[in-house]
Parts: sequence; C-alpha cells; structure tokens
Amino acid sequence: MAEKDRIDQVDARIIETLQADGRRSYAEIGAEVGISGPSAHERVKKLEARGIIRGYGALVDPAAVGFGIVAFTAVTQAPGTITTDLTGEFAEIPELEECHHIAGKADYLLKIRARDTKDLERVLHLVQTIRHVFTTETDVVFSSAFERRPLRLVRETGTPEAS
Repeated sequence: MAEKDRIDQVDARIIETLQADGRRSYAEIGAEVGISGPSAHERVKKLEARGIIRGYGALVDPAAVGFGIVAFTAVTQAPGTITTDLTGEFAEIPELEECHHIAGKADYLLKIRARDTKDLERVLHLVQTIRHVFTTETDVVFSSAFERRPLRLVRETGTPEAS
C-alpha cells in the first residue's frame, strides 16, 4: 500500500463510527474521535474523494420486504469461454445481490435474494440460460448468524489495522 493510500488512526476511527451509524453529525463524529466537527467534516470529505467511503444508505431487512430466501450459486463457465466476462449479464438480474469472480472449481459466486422457492427457481433459470454458463451449483441458506459486518480498522492498541 502506498504511503498516500494509508489511513491514520483518526481516519480509521471516523470510518468505524460511520459504519456503525452513517447518520451521525460531524460534531458527533468529531467528539467521538477527539477532533472538532469542522475537522471531522474535512476528513470525511477527503475519505469520500479518495473513494474510501463510497456512499451511504439504509440497511433494509430483506425478509421484511418479501425476500425471505437467500442462496449462493457457484457458476462455472463453458470450456474455452473463461476469458468472457459474464458480470454484465449477471448485473441485469436484480435478485443477484452480489457477484464475485472467484478462483477454484467455479468461476463466479452469486448471492441471490428471492421471494420463495418458486422465485428462486425463476432466478436460477435466468442465470442458467446466460450464454457461456456451463453449470451451476446452488446452496440455500437456512439462517445467517451475521451479514454486512463493519470492517474493523482499529486494533485494540488504537492503531489502524492497515499500518
């Protein structure tokens, strides 16, 4: 990591504070990390400009809005098509919450949110009919102990993990 890309302890604590509650005021953030509100504002803007903080949003409970099924699908491309990028086609399917290009037996790992098993079947059919998809293997989630954990940036000693 280049020196200019490193974050200091204050930036790390600001990021952790915002991960816990992205609606905190700059004054609250500053008080939490030991700097003034205007200084917190300036640091947050710099973190955003560097692309470290990519955005803010509401965390929605998928089950509460009708998406009660979670599944992970490993996708293997057809032989000879490994150089073909399928992420554009996957991105067109709104129920695909995540898409990861991976190493191992499969080429992609997809996280699917569906309303029920019939809806999951429909989404899997969309995935399976994409050109160059050779095989899929799907695991349905029974329960999730945790998801979307915040990144831990500050060690117990108070120094940033990245240093």
